[in-house]
Amino acid sequence: MYVEQWIVALSLLGTVLFGLAAVRFAVRRLHLAAAAAVLLLLSLYEIRMDAWEKTVTAPIRLDMFAEIPLMILCFTFGVWQILLCRKRKEI
Repeated sequence: MYVEQWIVALSLLGTVLFGLAAVRFAVRRLHLAAAAAVLLLLSLYEIRMDAWEKTVTAPIRLDMFAEIPLMILCFTFGVWQILLCRKRKEI
């Protein structure tokens, strides 16, 4: 599996995870929905770039230097928001 396919798969997984968490936790709904939306847009962008990559002779994907940290940032932010919601429910 290529890096691009991992990005799409993990972004879609994060979109579903944070989308379901946004439905469950009303307190952090906006934050979790924002993380899910960014991951969804990232996966759609990567699917589009994968199709474009097949049409050019020598694709140089420098956008990966921004995509991968953005995906890590969104996952970290989303998990942090879920953990904050769980701590608040325990109190």
